[in-house]
Amino acid sequence: MRSKALNWATSLLQPAALLLMFASAMLLPAIAHAHAVLVNSSPASNETLTTPAGAVRLQFNEPVRVIRAVARDADGDSQNLAADLSGATVTLHLQNPIEHGSVIVSYRVESEDGHPIGGSLVFHVGAPSASTAVVPQSATSALAVAIWALHTISVLYLAIVVGGALFNRWLNPDRVTPVRTVATVVSGAVLLVAGLYLQGLDELGVGLAYAGLEPLASAAQGNGMIAAALALLSIVLASLSIPSNRRVALGVAVLAMVTASAAFAFTGHCNVVEPRWLARLCIMLHGAALMFWIGSLLPLWRLSNTRLNQRPLLRFSRVIPVPFGLMLVAGATLAFIELPEISHLVSSLYGRVLVFKVGLVTALCVLASYNRFWLTKPALAGNPGARVRLRRSIACEIVLAIAIVGAASLWRFAGPAPSTAEQPSFKVHLHSAKVMAQLELTPQPAGTANARVVLMGPDFGSLEPRSVSLRLMNPDAGVEPIKYPLAKSTEGGWQADVLTLSDPTGWKVDVEVLIDDFTSAHLEGSLLTQ
Repeated sequence: MRSKALNWATSLLQPAALLLMFASAMLLPAIAHAHAVLVNSSPASNETLTTPAGAVRLQFNEPVRVIRAVARDADGDSQNLAADLSGATVTLHLQNPIEHGSVIVSYRVESEDGHPIGGSLVFHVGAPSASTAVVPQSATSALAVAIWALHTISVLYLAIVVGGALFNRWLNPDRVTPVRTVATVVSGAVLLVAGLYLQGLDELGVGLAYAGLEPLASAAQGNGMIAAALALLSIVLASLSIPSNRRVALGVAVLAMVTASAAFAFTGHCNVVEPRWLARLCIMLHGAALMFWIGSLLPLWRLSNTRLNQRPLLRFSRVIPVPFGLMLVAGATLAFIELPEISHLVSSLYGRVLVFKVGLVTALCVLASYNRFWLTKPALAGNPGARVRLRRSIACEIVLAIAIVGAASLWRFAGPAPSTAEQPSFKVHLHSAKVMAQLELTPQPAGTANARVVLMGPDFGSLEPRSVSLRLMNPDAGVEPIKYPLAKSTEGGWQADVLTLSDPTGWKVDVEVLIDDFTSAHLEGSLLTQ
């Protein structure tokens, strides 16, 4: 019997491994896809300042949490930087401003979906240094593969424990199983703590290496700790043995499922797309249905090989359409929310992973229909051939389950493409005694905004100035003026890419026009929504 089980497990792992290898091959491009994007900085990259900078401002396309920020001079001397946060704007303070030469500011931040990104900004004070300190780069490929593999294993383990407990207590309450509470909980805790440690390594940017307790301390500051705690609690609840009262046992299993599905809502893309309440609700429903389905497969595979008790198989056949349909509807809603344009299916890694997962789910739907409408009744009637085919079909479902979870885990490295459809444009009309200007800021797909200025003379005639620059500032929010030189556009007017503004409240603009060598004009005003 053990030999047959071993042979079956070996044959089952081979196709699963092939599908996982195909999915993991997508990790190489995935690593480069960040979730939060730096859209602007002050000082700008490679800018040369005349005076030392006491602060560096970084503007991202979404709010972030600063994990670490360090400034280095040309000699390699470094200092940690304190950070102030205001929405998507990060202000880094240099306690000891570097007075001369090149300055490298390295930062690592975490986006709202729990994914860390890093980068460096180089600017110069006075003049560039003859030699610049090298910014250490960590190899992330091995760490990314480790994170993906461990996340896949953890989700499968959670589904087997929690989903399996719900199946047994709801559809197969007569089955007596040995209690292995301690081993189950300890194994789950090891997986979850290891996942937090890898998350911390990714946040710190140190690669796949032992780094003491610092990675755990870093990961504990994010939502990943809450998700891990909820997952562990669900494992504890699912592992409890309550033989005396079936209703209480079923209630505890349902509570474990709710707790496990809630863990999915604290990390991932549901925390950065709108409406967030709908995205979080969908990921909870999708996760709950997925865990119940996966957790039911092993018990069903065992039951398909015996004639002793076929009632759980009949019950499962009757109830599974509801959670299965719920899983499909919730997943489709999530895809609709997170993929705003159909063109992103090909252009983004998120879309390619989605296509791959949809293909796997389609195969799953075919198998599920085959099981329910063609195999279940003859298997229940005692047809030996139908039982064999049902057993093989369930084994194929297990392979697909592993592949689907592995594909979904790739989204840890590929955020949904940003949508600018709902981002407003801003415009303002400015005028002085010498110049009139029409300024418009239009959001762009890259996470920036296009600033376009059309100039006219006081008599509405054309104007050909020497240069034009734009300054954006928000004194109420503590944002100092950020200056952008504008270039002449082939379509007329002057333009540049600037930071994206989601709310015009408090933002001031100053358009500086150098009319000739001796005449200039400043046009100031406030932004208005178009």
